[in-house]
Amino acid sequence: MGADGLHLRPARESDRRTLWRIHTQAVEALCQRAYAPHEVRTWVRLLKPEGYLRPDRPRTVLVAERGRRAVGFGQVDTGVGELEALYVTPEETGHGVGATLLSALEAAVWRGRAALLGLDASLNAEHFYQRHGYATVHAALRPLTLEVKLACVRMQKQRPAAPPRQRPGHTGA
Repeated sequence: MGADGLHLRPARESDRRTLWRIHTQAVEALCQRAYAPHEVRTWVRLLKPEGYLRPDRPRTVLVAERGRRAVGFGQVDTGVGELEALYVTPEETGHGVGATLLSALEAAVWRGRAALLGLDASLNAEHFYQRHGYATVHAALRPLTLEVKLACVRMQKQRPAAPPRQRPGHTGA
């Protein structure tokens, strides 16, 4: 259990509609200032509950709950080091849900072999990732349809250096 009753757990197949709801609400409410209305509408229209937790694409997917209510989720491909999703319900934005999820997903990646964790940040999320140590690599476009391509920012973070190991019996001073 985290700060203020926040709890993370692995996503279950029964969470598909919940993940879709969180994703849809976050895009509709939080991306309005960064994207044109037709871009937001197209993005939301393409989201479907069956697109989450696909067995043909195994991923680490965590759900953040406050009490019994799901308030965010994140998805990472630990094999290649790619953060694929991180969404928080609008009313929980700024309350540590995103930071808690990000930290847990990063830990999952660093336990593997990936030296970098990459992501395509929506324009409204770039500063969030910068605050958490991600560097901007370049501007990018995420195609949604032939007509609609979302501007985003390619970002990455390097695996933290491992702390030096102390020799047995060495006190360091």
